[in-house]
Amino acid sequence: APIKALCSQRFDDWKEKFGPIGLNCKELTGDTVMDDLFEIQHAHIIMTTPEKWDSMTRKWRDNSLVKLVRLFLIDEVHVIKDENRGPTLEVVVSRMKTVQSLSPASENGAIITPMRFVAVSATIPNAEDIAEWLSDGERPAVCLKMDERHRPVKLRKVVLGFPCRSNQTEFKFDLTLNYKIASVIQTYSDQKPTLVFCATRKGVQQAASVLVKDAKFIMAVEQKQRLQKCAYSIRDLKLRDTLIHGVAYHHAGMELSDRKVVEGAFTVGDLPVLFTTSTLAMGVNLPAHLVIIKSTMHYVGGMFEEYSETDILQMIGRAGRPQVSDSILFL
Repeated sequence: APIKALCSQRFDDWKEKFGPIGLNCKELTGDTVMDDLFEIQHAHIIMTTPEKWDSMTRKWRDNSLVKLVRLFLIDEVHVIKDENRGPTLEVVVSRMKTVQSLSPASENGAIITPMRFVAVSATIPNAEDIAEWLSDGERPAVCLKMDERHRPVKLRKVVLGFPCRSNQTEFKFDLTLNYKIASVIQTYSDQKPTLVFCATRKGVQQAASVLVKDAKFIMAVEQKQRLQKCAYSIRDLKLRDTLIHGVAYHHAGMELSDRKVVEGAFTVGDLPVLFTTSTLAMGVNLPAHLVIIKSTMHYVGGMFEEYSETDILQMIGRAGRPQVSDSILFL
């Protein structure tokens, strides 16, 4: 999977599902400690990022673990067209295809099951091309497509437009949108969890601070107590201050322990509003009723540029979670 947060969530979920039937799950990311690296050899299911698997398998001819892989599942395969992360994913998949092609059909008289590849994405535009790439000639890949009719939760999409003055930069306009969020949440959230996507890491902190001043959320006494308990374990002092008011933020630059606490509070429904960058747009399963995409621009490479269609669809998908009865998307 492309990001550590997604690997971590899948690890927590699958550990509970597969543990009782004797399958051992292990997480292999940049956050993995050395003790866990030794235990990877005994794992049946490994959750890892392309970058980490790339570093682990460069000398694959000397790595017996790589040759034991029988199912290679690629989640969020549309990342392959990302100019920064795509090349690593392509290298990793190509390397595993090489391992597959050189594997013997049998050993000591026993037939060896060939490695299978499964690639999934909700937003890949050229699924047929990916299927052709994964085929090995003898066994062509099967391409399965599903449209909106298969979505378990129907999405209601609303677009809100705000004027941008001619003398306003994209940066200043993005700041003004922070003051629109409180009324949007009040109007459309139905007092259910809200996920807000912002352009930058600094932007999520600024937006969270503004919302704490602009809005007060109705929370049960027990809910407040649980959030206060969560706040005690937070290292980021600014995050601790917003969390006790029912507002938090999440981005890849945060401490792993802080990210875990925030994700946990939002997942169980204790946290009314969570601000985030595109980190959480990538398949992470969070039960949001309302998703707000604050601006159609994001900050990349020192400048603002429009979100791609894939980015928008990924963020929309955070509202389509089966854990909630109905969902809304906002722009």
